[in-house]
Amino acid sequence: MQQRTRLNVASRLRHLTEAQNGYFTRAQAHDAGVADFELERAVDYDQAVRLDTGVYRLVGAPVDLHEQLRVAWLRLTPAASPLDRIHRPTVWVAHHSAAIVHGYGDFIADRPEFIATRRIQPRFDVKIAVRRHGLDRTDWVVRAGFAVTSPVRTFGDLVARHSDGGHLGRYAHDAMAAGAATADELQAVAGRLELRALLAMAEK
Repeated sequence: MQQRTRLNVASRLRHLTEAQNGYFTRAQAHDAGVADFELERAVDYDQAVRLDTGVYRLVGAPVDLHEQLRVAWLRLTPAASPLDRIHRPTVWVAHHSAAIVHGYGDFIADRPEFIATRRIQPRFDVKIAVRRHGLDRTDWVVRAGFAVTSPVRTFGDLVARHSDGGHLGRYAHDAMAAGAATADELQAVAGRLELRALLAMAEK
């Protein structure tokens, strides 16, 4: 009985876990026909781990360097399907968190940061900027399984946040070195700041 339940739960959630790095939410599981008592059994049988309120991950899933961010992302819209999250998103990873996902610069996010199309009042510590009309398709990309602001958009948002010049310069250097943005594109969103000066600050 234990083995049958274990296999059934994993099989019925495969379309979720394969698309979400081994993660799934309680709401998604319910949509797939998995009841709460089955989730509890999956946890009891060491098939899944409950990471946070309503968020689970299959045991044995690969290491995720963005676990805290992904758990927060899933909690914000727990019923959204994997496809909707990256093809028709209403929540995007943004600002410092976006820089970390891209791997540019040396920003640290003290808590996950997002842009959303509506005001969300989560019961956990995140930063959410509301843009009711969302983002233009050119302003976001899919990276590491997230819908995340594009490298250029991220740089512009960091500039608007009055981030440290040296940090901005290191981000710009890394983005250009990776071929993710050109100097002209970054300068266009840098406002009054001179990109050359930011790059020079990054070298100090």
